[in-house]
Amino acid sequence: MSQDEAQTVPWNRNLSSEIDLFHGPCCSRVFANARPLEIGSEPLAQMEKHMRKLIAHGGPFVLTGAFVLSGLLVIPLIAVTQTAERSRTQGLKETDKFVKAGGNTSEAVATAKLQTQKTLDAYNALVTQPSKNMKGDYKKLMKSMDTMNDQAAEAGRKVDQMQQAGDIYFTGRAETIKNIQDPQLQDRAKQRLVDSQKDFGGVIESLREGAKALEPFRKELADQITYLGSDLTPSAMTSLKPNAEQFNARGSELFAKTDKAIASANAYFQSLRSAEG
Repeated sequence: MSQDEAQTVPWNRNLSSEIDLFHGPCCSRVFANARPLEIGSEPLAQMEKHMRKLIAHGGPFVLTGAFVLSGLLVIPLIAVTQTAERSRTQGLKETDKFVKAGGNTSEAVATAKLQTQKTLDAYNALVTQPSKNMKGDYKKLMKSMDTMNDQAAEAGRKVDQMQQAGDIYFTGRAETIKNIQDPQLQDRAKQRLVDSQKDFGGVIESLREGAKALEPFRKELADQITYLGSDLTPSAMTSLKPNAEQFNARGSELFAKTDKAIASANAYFQSLRSAEG
């Protein structure tokens, strides 16, 4: 068909009978008297529907002239659909990942704290009370210390991973909020986002501080364990008792602070969970 022979078809015409006209290796349609259509209008929705049918049928078809322009107008419609789809599904997935990362971090910090307590208890059993098997107790203490070091390092990694998960979550949430058309509702969503980010900042800072606070305590405990290894005698145990009393007092304060940070983190991430029936 030559360009002069091409039939003019307005965009708001019922396109149900036009599907076959778009098929064939040599077919083209020119929409000369086109009128602009708004995204979401019924004629444009019909056009998108027919475009999908053509693609599903496998063509071949050639689109030229103003019809290409109409295709460009269909693309934003599809983009809006994809964005809406993201707000329904991707946002939920990002929230689930974020909450999971938070739970893993809280658990890692709690595990590191608990292992530090166990190591301190093993240290106390050797230093503050008589031991009938000093070598055996010392070996148990060394094993406990190695586990403590590994779990303390893991807690630090989990905190960093939670920060990355938070960046992804809040960026995605901000993108979803942009699609809210009502200005007042969008402002409300933005404020809730700001408040949530602020709360998260406090949570991650307290967890990071808790993990950091365990570090010097852990190192000092490791030094005293090394001291015992160089002189595993009753008199060496006696010489460490004054240090042990102060050390235990610091440990109690540190563990209470870490427990508070963990509880705060758990409450925050629990608030982000969707209610499930």
